[in-house]
Amino acid sequence: MPTEPIAAPRISLILHKFSRGGSDRVAAYLATGFRDAGMAVELIILGRGGEVEEVLAEAVGDIPAHYLGTASSSRPWDLVRTFPALVRTLREHRPDAVISTANNTALVSAWAVRLAGLRDTKVLLKTTNPIASSRHRGIAKALRRWTYRTIFAWTDSVWTLSADEAEEMRVAFPAFRDRFTDVANPYVTPAMLAAPAAASAPTTGKTVITIARLTEQKRLDRLIAAFAEIGDPAIRLLILGEGEDRAALEAQVRALGLSERVSMPGYVADVAAALHAADLFVLTSDYEGLPAALLEAMAANCPVLCTDCFPAARTIIDAAEGCAVIEDVSPRPLARQIEQALGQPRPTTLDRIARCYSIANGVASHLAALRHSLAAR
Repeated sequence: MPTEPIAAPRISLILHKFSRGGSDRVAAYLATGFRDAGMAVELIILGRGGEVEEVLAEAVGDIPAHYLGTASSSRPWDLVRTFPALVRTLREHRPDAVISTANNTALVSAWAVRLAGLRDTKVLLKTTNPIASSRHRGIAKALRRWTYRTIFAWTDSVWTLSADEAEEMRVAFPAFRDRFTDVANPYVTPAMLAAPAAASAPTTGKTVITIARLTEQKRLDRLIAAFAEIGDPAIRLLILGEGEDRAALEAQVRALGLSERVSMPGYVADVAAALHAADLFVLTSDYEGLPAALLEAMAANCPVLCTDCFPAARTIIDAAEGCAVIEDVSPRPLARQIEQALGQPRPTTLDRIARCYSIANGVASHLAALRHSLAAR
């Protein structure tokens, strides 16, 4: 007798909206990768109207995308008001696995699966910013830990961004230590790893680049303040990104007399050419999960200076030629470190680190973790 064909696993990826954040771009890469591996994939998007919705919607192509509302200026409010629709959608679609693609959707994803009565559905959470070593203190930290303990009790697996982060989580949440597994995020495109088609026109000075949302978390004010301490007027700073702090940062640039040396052209979809042309990438964030821009810089063999702002920072930077952790973010010491880094030869081996986070490797890593969870029924 002919056997019944095995149905493709049904996978629902949940995200707030298609924003400029790296986690939403990663969600698009994973959706297409899972589809190409033969899975039945859908995106459940809580809010329509993300800043790069058109670009990422085109990237996922014919993968079904279900919008549950319109995004507002308040993410918490979006999560609350679309929650009933999320429960109804999951109850109707009955996926085999639900993947929360960022910290901000972890609670609603896990809770919605429970309320939808989907006892056989696997709940998988991706971390985006550090949980165990978060910036929160006191009551806020205690409440955050309690919330995540509740969430982890409702989940089957938590995918961290590095082995360092997974170990932090096991120490902070020992009751759930078997749930944490690290995956490689798909960040680096083939274009980023490819050599530029033509050599850039020679310039008279050096270019320092950073790629970040213009928000408080990224602490671009530190980098701008340090730049005022760099005496060579031929050294320029290029800030790629957009965000709510633009006006304040532009005011700081004017106040420090840096208008001719600091450029802020806004969000750039394809940063590969800029990274290949730059002489140094600098990241001054307070905290990160695993910064995509840092790995994209390494794909271009652009040396990196970064704060100790994510769990794997020292593990990655210590193994990277010509790169260093920023130990002092005060303007003058940071300026001296930038000048010293600009005086070194350009590295030639950073792309080997970046290849670990290529789209192909990242999708394969997530597929292995997903199949392991689906098999553990």
